[in-house]
Amino acid sequence: MSNPSRIDIESPGINVAVIKKDPDGWKFLMLRRADKEIYPGLWGFLTGGREGGETVPQLAVREMAEETGLTPEKLWATEYVFQFYEPTVDKIWLLPVVVAVVAPGSRVRLSPENSDFRWLGVSAAIDLVIWQNLKEVLRNIDRELAGYPAGNWIEITP
Repeated sequence: MSNPSRIDIESPGINVAVIKKDPDGWKFLMLRRADKEIYPGLWGFLTGGREGGETVPQLAVREMAEETGLTPEKLWATEYVFQFYEPTVDKIWLLPVVVAVVAPGSRVRLSPENSDFRWLGVSAAIDLVIWQNLKEVLRNIDRELAGYPAGNWIEITP
């Protein structure tokens, strides 16, 4: 019997669902990847990889500051994981989804990693993204925001 080869699974970073509460409801910050980045022109959540021994909350705060100039008021661990096959490294990537709540008047200051941003309600955000599992994460987070904070979220601190 041969020893089967396996596809490696890696968790290189996180996805951060940055949200704010406007008078007309919760809005998601959707970012468009710059042309020189991986997945150029595609829309999604803020993403980032761990540096050194930083924790996931520290990673979320650092990446938010670097990519958007935003600072979270609250950070929440969710049960969601954005998963996909990454052909550039021939691995399955798993990225936990963290929810970051920012103040309603927060101003976005984009880094060169992203070329555009939009604050959108869930339906418009879903229409903008191409990945089906990200659409499902958006639906789930939106549903759970009705009882903010969701009972299955765990507050995390840097």
